[in-house]
Amino acid sequence: MFRALCGTAILVLSATAASAADYARQAPPLAPLTFNWTGCYLGGHLGGGASEDRTINSAGGTVDFGAGGFIGGGQAGCDHQFASNWVVGAEGRAAWSSLSSQHASNVRFPAFGNLVVPSQFGLKNDLLASITARFGYAYGSGWLFYGRGGVAWTHEKIDDAYVSPATGFRIDPSASVMRTGWTLGAGVEWAFAPCWSANVEYNYHDFGTKGPIQLISPVEGITVAHLKDTIHAATIGVNYHY
Repeated sequence: MFRALCGTAILVLSATAASAADYARQAPPLAPLTFNWTGCYLGGHLGGGASEDRTINSAGGTVDFGAGGFIGGGQAGCDHQFASNWVVGAEGRAAWSSLSSQHASNVRFPAFGNLVVPSQFGLKNDLLASITARFGYAYGSGWLFYGRGGVAWTHEKIDDAYVSPATGFRIDPSASVMRTGWTLGAGVEWAFAPCWSANVEYNYHDFGTKGPIQLISPVEGITVAHLKDTIHAATIGVNYHY
């Protein structure tokens, strides 16, 4: 009887193994999961920036200068994926910047026989923001290659310190200016989890040449004839998609 039971068990196990093997052969392979970019997201970014600037001061002198610094902030946007692989969307971002530079300049005083006084010109960009459209191509199971373009803003703090010929004291007139310009950029984004993605991108910001800019102090003021301001930014970021 024991031999009969063993024989029966062997037959059952063999049949079960054969059925499982048949099912494994018949089951279709699982397709890789594909990330769909349609939806909205919220995230943050950080990186570095470099400015390329030019001043034309009241004495007619032109100086090219620049600065490097840290950029960090947040972004929010929405995308729509269509025609299988194409993605269109819009994004707003704002970041704090440590871009700051100083260089030797000079100031002309017509009231003192066009006397030219040496000065120290300073420029800080403490805010960098933009609203852009972006257009991209979704590749593979979670990659997006895109370009972007739109309107940009920066907040400038400008000063030009000198020793006043009228008082003999050091004067540091200044101004706080919000500039509007345009931006273009490109990047690549990788969806590394169902609701998360990481990106690397470069953006160029051009705020044109503006002037005249009035610098004011409690004692006296001067004029910066023209100021050109452009910024390059390279950042990495993380987004949460919902």
